[in-house]
Amino acid sequence: MKKNLFIAASITGALLSGCSIQPIRTFESPTIVNLQELVDSGEYSQKANIFYAIMDASSSMAEPYLGYDYRGDSTSTKFSIEKLLLKRLNKSAAKLTIGAGIRSFGYTPCMPFDITELNYGTDQYKPSEFAKSLGKTECTSGGSPMTQSIQQAEANLSKSTGNISMLILSDGYNLNTSPVNAVQSLKAKFGDRLCLYTVWVGNKKEVSGQAVLAELVNIAGCGLAKTADEVANEKNFDEFSKEVFLTKAKPRPVAPPPPPVKAPDPCTADDDQDGVNNCKDKCPKTPRGASVNEVGCWIIEGINFDFDKSNIKPQYFPKLNNVVEVIRRNPGLKIEIQGHTDNHGTPAYNLPLSDRRANSVMEYLSTRIGNNATLSAKGYGLTQPVDTNATAAGRAKNRRVQLNIID
Repeated sequence: MKKNLFIAASITGALLSGCSIQPIRTFESPTIVNLQELVDSGEYSQKANIFYAIMDASSSMAEPYLGYDYRGDSTSTKFSIEKLLLKRLNKSAAKLTIGAGIRSFGYTPCMPFDITELNYGTDQYKPSEFAKSLGKTECTSGGSPMTQSIQQAEANLSKSTGNISMLILSDGYNLNTSPVNAVQSLKAKFGDRLCLYTVWVGNKKEVSGQAVLAELVNIAGCGLAKTADEVANEKNFDEFSKEVFLTKAKPRPVAPPPPPVKAPDPCTADDDQDGVNNCKDKCPKTPRGASVNEVGCWIIEGINFDFDKSNIKPQYFPKLNNVVEVIRRNPGLKIEIQGHTDNHGTPAYNLPLSDRRANSVMEYLSTRIGNNATLSAKGYGLTQPVDTNATAAGRAKNRRVQLNIID
């Protein structure tokens, strides 16, 4: 990050009663992370309900900042760097719903109400008011009463609820008293609700102040100790602002995958619902209401033909009429009417006999079903027995007329 990543404040050079006035230009950067967008994405959740910043406004903060990114730039004061960092935080947190406060510490005449001043109250955060309060914080003078500012912060936050992210910006140098006890008191009062973040805005001669700020974070047991150089470039600053305000969202529980759908057992399923399971069903497309045999084929039971005859006796007409009703209830069928015989006689004799019998049934049905089905007839002779031909009962079953659904 080069020097232009922080827009330096010019020193007006006015020295009134030991007070140095430090105006600052408006900070703009379109690349600062939008924390609310990260929350909305579900990647992060907001952990801080209150953000409270403490700024060092003692006389040492009027000195030029000589950190890595600002070396030799006499227009960048340590105080201006503090304000720029807070302006960045104000920009990144602008859409969050949060309480906020800013307190500064130094000595009169810069602090009109004593040695520490509440510059922005801890009510509901308004980015425009937050920025305006920074514009009014222009003066640095006197010693470094950090302890008193922390004690006042505790009083300000005493009735607060929710998690507190407190930020201390300072060079940590030549403090009037050690702030250790004040931070211990904070920790005792707020416990795990409090996280403390510090940014050391100091030069090499004040490096002891860096250790002081790091110790305060250790006492709090939650937070980070950073230097201004470490959060100078925008990528590092974005990470810092996320640490202050957000936490990684817990992964949403993933519903376990549904148990695999077990394929139905074909030997218990009966797709055409004819009472014969799929494993045994040799005619798997019989229509509803059809009378089937033990292998699921649509048969016209009980129709017998006289020897060497193919005409249908009148007593079998009711059975054929039942077939007509099934066809009418299931229009659009394509049906092959199959004639079969037993094994008495030669194959050459039985094949045309089975043809004639199949055609007799087709003619009867055709005159009664109209356009409800497409019929064809075919004889199979003795080639497809469904029972033994060794007994009279078996041969009777084989002398059958069978109706087969075809595509």
